[in-house]
Amino acid sequence: MKSIIIPQPNSPAGWQAYANSEAVANIPLQAAQDVNQTSVSKLACCPCCAKVDLIPPSQRIATFRGVFLNATTVLPHSMSRINVYADVLAFTDQTTIVAPNDNGTILIVSRVLTATAPVTITVPRGLATTCVVSIYASVLNQPITVATGDGSRRISLDQIGTGKVYSGVIVVFSPSGLQVEYQRYYPSTTSKDLQASLNTQLRIGLVQFWRNSSIAISLCSHVAQITTRQQAYALLNTQARALGQQLAGQAMAGQNMSYAPVLVLSRYKETTQSVLNAAFAFEYQFERFQDKAESLDTQIQAWNAMLSQAINEYNMRINMRNLALEKYEYSVKTATGCHQQFENDVFALELLRIAFHTGLNRWIFEQKLKAVFEILQATITFAVAVGQLCLGSPGGVGQGAAAGRQAIGAVLAAEKLAGQVNKVLSSGTLQTLLDCIEALGTLYPSVDTVVRTIMQFEKNPNINIPSTGDISGTSRGDADAAAIVTMAAWDRWLLEADDQMVFAVGQGIDGASAYQLALRKHAINGKQLAQAQAEAVKSGYEYVQAQMEVIRCSQNIADLQALKAGFHGQEAVYLEAKSMFYDRAMALRTNVVLSLRNMAWAYRYWALADSSINLDAQKSLVEYQQDLSTVIMELERADSRWASDHQPFNYDIASNTLPSNQGQSMINGIKSDIHTASFTLLTDKRFASQFVEGSHYRLNGMDPTLNGILPRPEAMQGGVVVVKLQITTSGIYSDIYKNQVFQFASLPQVRRCSYDLYSNGVRGATRDEPIFETVDHAEPTPFTQWKIKLLNPEQVILNGLTGINLKWKGRVRFDERRRLMHGIEEL
Repeated sequence: MKSIIIPQPNSPAGWQAYANSEAVANIPLQAAQDVNQTSVSKLACCPCCAKVDLIPPSQRIATFRGVFLNATTVLPHSMSRINVYADVLAFTDQTTIVAPNDNGTILIVSRVLTATAPVTITVPRGLATTCVVSIYASVLNQPITVATGDGSRRISLDQIGTGKVYSGVIVVFSPSGLQVEYQRYYPSTTSKDLQASLNTQLRIGLVQFWRNSSIAISLCSHVAQITTRQQAYALLNTQARALGQQLAGQAMAGQNMSYAPVLVLSRYKETTQSVLNAAFAFEYQFERFQDKAESLDTQIQAWNAMLSQAINEYNMRINMRNLALEKYEYSVKTATGCHQQFENDVFALELLRIAFHTGLNRWIFEQKLKAVFEILQATITFAVAVGQLCLGSPGGVGQGAAAGRQAIGAVLAAEKLAGQVNKVLSSGTLQTLLDCIEALGTLYPSVDTVVRTIMQFEKNPNINIPSTGDISGTSRGDADAAAIVTMAAWDRWLLEADDQMVFAVGQGIDGASAYQLALRKHAINGKQLAQAQAEAVKSGYEYVQAQMEVIRCSQNIADLQALKAGFHGQEAVYLEAKSMFYDRAMALRTNVVLSLRNMAWAYRYWALADSSINLDAQKSLVEYQQDLSTVIMELERADSRWASDHQPFNYDIASNTLPSNQGQSMINGIKSDIHTASFTLLTDKRFASQFVEGSHYRLNGMDPTLNGILPRPEAMQGGVVVVKLQITTSGIYSDIYKNQVFQFASLPQVRRCSYDLYSNGVRGATRDEPIFETVDHAEPTPFTQWKIKLLNPEQVILNGLTGINLKWKGRVRFDERRRLMHGIEEL
């Protein structure tokens, strides 16, 4: 089930294959044309006697709509107006001559303009009239030039397409020459043909969601850009964002990140089979409805059956919507907790920055180390910028972006110095991280506004839904999902910055050692925050999509009931109903795929391997049934790789042994106003504590003891004070198997721990046990961000706190290779 980002096609042949694929070709109502050159007299007694009237040139209008259109076909001459709405428009000739009537107009709205070589659009030589060609497109596969008929003037349309500010261009051809005016936005219109084209593109996007994320994101971005700032298209804009930003969030999180369902896999089997059964029943009736050999009565019977099933589906969608909202709200809590922790890290780093910066300025270095000096200075500047950007304060974002670019410029200059040594941190690493942070900073702040607005839509359909044309946070990412910067940028920053600081520590620069440790924690928890925010973007738009399906299902039911009342076999009514039933069938198929995805994710968390099933909304239902059997069989076989069950472990880990001096910061945290200690463990051996010799670490729990605290005499009852602690995880987890790191997002774990504390500071009996075996829920890994909060600080004396003892209990599969590698690294 591992997803690989495939680039979009970039040629007419590639796009033709895409349009001809069964998944796209099966979408109903995807094409239409109306070429109005002649009219037939309506007074004729029969077609044979009909009088054909030529329509005056000023009234000749042609409209073409389709997935893949050829420019030579859809740009006829001698028309007063031509409208072209396409997903892909192919220029098969290097020169395309347009020849509308005097004052004629051509409007082209196409996501992709493709060709095998550079294209020239021109008019006939000796043009004696004026005409206007408007072109709006998101992706250009080849350069496009417009030219006068005699070729005396040529203008390259190089300001539209991927990564460009403008959405379109208006070209005026006249006897006096050529004029070009770029357009920032798509034109405001309520054209039914445009809306039908956008509906088709969203249907394709839903199919490509599982097949090709680059095409899906591009489709969603195109629809979002056209529909932004147009209230009539607010729901289309929301649908596009819901699909596209889920994919953008997934691409940003990286291929190794998936959701970890909180229940054991067996609990998802029944749900998947249930939605499969519903899809089977609906599809049977849909096939009856589409069979033209069947009688009208049979079609109406199938119509009634599907309508009844759609009503049942509506209730199921409400339940799915509610579950999606719960998941989103948990992800927001995770992101909020990570934000608070990162804010603390930023403050701690700032205190140490001053000392290190002073020490760095006092450092006397040889000329060959000038670049290192500049890079270390830039490291300080960039770390400050990261904090400002990630915390998202209105003034800080602008300052952070400027400081980040300043640091990148300084490192670039240092890289150009000749004869330099000990340079580790690169400008490329800083640039990719800055791109990642800025893209996420575009997506994350707006998701909650959209969620809260959509929640109110059913009660108030006239509510103003905020719109945007931004899907991935970057224009390049909107055209190519592979261009979206992933969370791996944080890993490179952590590695290179830490290695660069090793040099500073080795040189004995004052403040370097403490700053290095704080910078590590800053980078580790910065990535946790970014991962949590990316997950919130995904889960937020999962909810939006689920809510939109509730809305669409309700609208389809009402429309189908109205259509059925007047249906007597009319082809137009039949086709309209067919498109709605297609949407309901696709919605049920999507349910099946989502259920299978939950099972595949649960398998991935359990086995630390990807399921072999291929998620696709266009498979046959029989294939889905086979996929269900496959993932169940894979789970059964997963444990057969081992000769025994997981081996239990009991570890006692003192906080002062945790990596990166986190023990001291934990003491400071408990003593602070918020009375919360935090630490983060990673699969990287430098940051894994004792969890370094195996994989599949799964915890029954962690039990902390605050060492050195005493009860307040006035708070004691029965000779003790009950110390009350709350233990939480961030909800972002990882694990490792065969040197591959697996990342997971899930619900945060929250457990209560309480124990008796005697007057001499000795721990007594445990009251609330934080360590216990689970039956229906999946256990967490230790590799996450942990928080320990003292709930009753007013009842204890914290002055003598010397550390926190962490008692861990769980299961593991020991890996001899990891143990040996760890031993070698320690030598």
